[in-house]
Amino acid sequence: MEAFPDYEALIRPHLEDLQKYCFFLTKSRWDADDLFQDTLLKSLTFFLHTAPRAEVKPFLVRVARNLWIDECRKKKRRRLATVDYLDTFSVDNNYVEVRSAMEWLAERFPRRNIEIWLLFHYFGYTMREIANAMDCTTSAVKSVLFRTRELLRSRQCLLEDRKVVNLDVERWSRAIMRDWPHGLLLER
Repeated sequence: MEAFPDYEALIRPHLEDLQKYCFFLTKSRWDADDLFQDTLLKSLTFFLHTAPRAEVKPFLVRVARNLWIDECRKKKRRRLATVDYLDTFSVDNNYVEVRSAMEWLAERFPRRNIEIWLLFHYFGYTMREIANAMDCTTSAVKSVLFRTRELLRSRQCLLEDRKVVNLDVERWSRAIMRDWPHGLLLER
C-alpha cells in the first residue's frame, strides 16, 4: 500500500457496501469473497495508474459488476464447451479440433467476420461491446453477423479458394483454448 497511501482511505467507507453488493451479485459467500478481493485488486491497479475519482463507490460497484459478468461468461463458455467425451482424449486433441475449425472458417470468411462471430457467439460479447472493441458501429456488427449466419446456413462461402493466414488461425485457436477474448483483438 506504500505506492498509493490514499487508496485505503478512499475505499474504507465503501467496503461494507461493496461486500454486500458482491454477495447480492453472486448469491454465495465464497464467490462474494473472491469477487470482493478481485474488485479491490483491480481498483488498486487502476488507482496506481490513474488519478482517483471523486465518486469511488460507483466505480467500485461498476468494477465488481463487470468482473462478475466476465466470470459468468467464462462459466457459460465452459458449459458450452464441455462435452462428455471419454477421458482418453487429451488437451492436444482439443487443440487440433479447435485449430481445424478455425482453419475451416479462415478458408471461407474474412478475418473480420470470424472475429466478430467468435466474440459474439463463443465469448458472449454484446454487439455494442464488439463495436467498441473493433472500432465500428453496432449496425456494422449486426450486418456482419447476419451475413455470416446466412452464409453458414446456406453452406456458401464469401471467398472461394481463400489463402489461410496461419498467424490468424493460431491466434484465434489460442484465444479459444486459453479462454481469452482479447487474444482476438491483439493484432488489429
